[in-house]
Amino acid sequence: LALQDLLARFHRMIGDVTLWFPGTDHAGIATQLQIEKQLEKENLTKEAIGRENFEKRCWVWKEHHAGQIRSQIKRLGASAD
Repeated sequence: LALQDLLARFHRMIGDVTLWFPGTDHAGIATQLQIEKQLEKENLTKEAIGRENFEKRCWVWKEHHAGQIRSQIKRLGASAD
């Protein structure tokens, strides 16, 4: 995050048109772990619910937490657009 922010700020300072739009969906393994923990609480497995339902749960989790991720990026003082 720091290097990306530095490069965006530098290019803005020298007058370049710059857009830095950080992603929020890159943590697939961490998301999978969280969904598996939820399933464990429900006495289910990802194999039991199938790939399609597991993927749906991942997207729901991502949508629910994307705002929190953006908020954390802002609190860090990043100059993201």
